[in-house]
Amino acid sequence: MKYVSRDFINNILEKSDIIIFIKSKIKLNKKGNNFFGLCPFHIEKTPSFAVNADKQIYHCFGCGVHGNIIDFIINYNNVSFLDSIKQITDFFNIPIDNYNNNVSVYKYLIKHDKLYRCMQNISNFYENSLYTSAGKNAYNYLLNRGYTLDIIKFFSIGYSPIQSEYNIKNNSKYLNILSQKLGILKINKFKKLYYDIFNHRIIFPIKNIQGYIIGFGARAIDNKHPKYLNSSENLIFHKSNELYGLYEIKKKNNSFKYILVVEGYTDVISLFQYNITYVVAVLGTNISNVHIKKLFCLTNMIIYCYDGDHAGIQAHWHALKISLSHMVYGKKIGFMILPNNEDPDSLIRKEGKKLFEERIKNVLLFSDFFFKFLLSTINTSSCEGKTKLTYTALSLIKIIPDYLFQVYLIKQLGEKIGIMNLIDIYYHKSLYSNINNYIKKEKNILKKTTVRLLISILIQYPYLSNIVPPIQLFKTSNIHGLSFFIKLIKVCSNENITTQNIIEYYKNTKFKQSLEILAKWNHMIPNNQIEELFIQLINKLKINILEDRQNYLISLERQQGLSIKQKNELWSLNKKIMIKNI
Repeated sequence: MKYVSRDFINNILEKSDIIIFIKSKIKLNKKGNNFFGLCPFHIEKTPSFAVNADKQIYHCFGCGVHGNIIDFIINYNNVSFLDSIKQITDFFNIPIDNYNNNVSVYKYLIKHDKLYRCMQNISNFYENSLYTSAGKNAYNYLLNRGYTLDIIKFFSIGYSPIQSEYNIKNNSKYLNILSQKLGILKINKFKKLYYDIFNHRIIFPIKNIQGYIIGFGARAIDNKHPKYLNSSENLIFHKSNELYGLYEIKKKNNSFKYILVVEGYTDVISLFQYNITYVVAVLGTNISNVHIKKLFCLTNMIIYCYDGDHAGIQAHWHALKISLSHMVYGKKIGFMILPNNEDPDSLIRKEGKKLFEERIKNVLLFSDFFFKFLLSTINTSSCEGKTKLTYTALSLIKIIPDYLFQVYLIKQLGEKIGIMNLIDIYYHKSLYSNINNYIKKEKNILKKTTVRLLISILIQYPYLSNIVPPIQLFKTSNIHGLSFFIKLIKVCSNENITTQNIIEYYKNTKFKQSLEILAKWNHMIPNNQIEELFIQLINKLKINILEDRQNYLISLERQQGLSIKQKNELWSLNKKIMIKNI
């Protein structure tokens, strides 16, 4: 990404409101100076996710996530920095032209805005075509599959008419060029005609999590091959990042006990038809890390529900392997193994909602499917087979970040191969390493020194930089962190600077992590008393500096004696310290 100025970021932050935005995603209740809600990033029953209106930042006291509105959007929607800016400008109706002085951002927003509008125009054409005489067969096909008009409209399903030819002379040349870049149209250079690649197919618009149409899926309604087509990847569409139905399930649900992942568009639509509105589909590709991150932001359990054939079982196994690195405490995955040659679409029609939901309740959990699949592919009747099973299983188990889950899986593995103490054999060194890592982590916790307290208060209340007395004395000291505090005073002296501006200012520096921690310290006093505390700490810091110099001179006197000038300095220091301590 090209350089984005701090002025630009500050301008975006000033024109947005983190409370209003997060309230559109989760329920928040005011409590004291903060708004609290259930954290969208981890499982919890008691709200520990705090959002501060004055500082325009959020922090979860449960899992530790924190940041400003840009950070929230990046993590909540799993999007890039520039995509988060796009979402803010759209949500708060901030004119894009405001940012034409920041060339890289302006070009990005303008280009994406044009592509989104182009996609919407194309989708409107497809959707309208479904209800014309040309789309009659396609419309009847959908009705015959049991889809209601409401469900067809909810998913904006459309139709690309036979011989959809777009003459360059009759249409906007610019729109045609954009459509070609998006992979929707191809040009016959000899006839000077654009041809729709989805010709005579039912169209399923693919929307991103914000509801923008970014691509299309298309299904043949005759014997045309291939049966399914997807848009080619382009600037706004990347298959491994998007899930069909993700926008729609968020429209239907505020929270999710679990989310089903299926293989096709029709699987999603058919399940919605039966009021199973917590299902998404991969887009002709395997599940990816990006997909899993997005889903785990919405739910604590993902259930894979692929077709009931050999390819479906292999897809389940691939999904398990991709999910390994996401298996942290509180997150679960399940596997819904369907009868042979059935898919979610066919099965829901055959069994109905009640029986289908019974299958969901009885899914195989991670450990069940993990060992069932391995034991079905590795013959363990010999020592060689048991060894292969052990190495294969352990190589996968070690990827899991949840240490206790690792322990239980290795214990189960030991029972299956007849080595009851496998856990001891495998973990005795690793356990020692884990304890050491924990001790190191504990040592890294910031202690509340006077300087850190001052930095913490100044970050949270930048206007206090105006009451800091002359800092000449501070410059003579080597107290840890004091030089940074001096620089921070200068940063905070900028007009209208906020906590989130400061965090953003130091975002790419070594101070970032510590400052984020200090920005969240709770000083346990009312806002109207914070200035008094700040002054007290400034005075305490002065005394600390004087005492450091006093101790140095006393030590020097014992070692080699003092000059007259040094003796006078020590006498003066003793007097100042005595007065300040009275």
